[in-house]
Amino acid sequence: MSQQQALQWLPLILVIGLVIYRNSRPQTMNEVRFWFPVVLVILLTAFMFFGTAEMTPGALMYALSASAAGVILGIPLGIARGHHSQVRLHEKDGHFIVDPSLVVMLIWLGALGARYAVRYFLPHAGNLTAGISDGLVVFAVTSVITSRIVIFRKYLALKAQLAT
Repeated sequence: MSQQQALQWLPLILVIGLVIYRNSRPQTMNEVRFWFPVVLVILLTAFMFFGTAEMTPGALMYALSASAAGVILGIPLGIARGHHSQVRLHEKDGHFIVDPSLVVMLIWLGALGARYAVRYFLPHAGNLTAGISDGLVVFAVTSVITSRIVIFRKYLALKAQLAT
């Protein structure tokens, strides 16, 4: 395995570990800590796009098209996931609890698994394969970002309700 191939697996391993860890237990967090994983996932996704650009430079247009489709499909799924998430206020001010969700873990793992399956089973499709696989990742990222926005709005509503 070359160094470039090994580096391609690093984001996958990091993201899988992060997703499983974060979605296997209730999360008590404050307003700032709630957004930290989102920033981390966006950075890892950018790293994956960089890897695609380095390995298949002609895939940019396919990746942008597939990413647009990923955003369009990820938003409604993120809204649905956010509405089904349980949010509770913590006794400590500025903190809240988000219960674990198997749904978001399966979305992430499914999208990442599909990304690598497309690349594994269609290695000679080149640019199209790279574009589709990156679109799957953008789909997962978009759904999680959207769900985080919905969850945070639920928290703010609970906080406002408590203040009245």
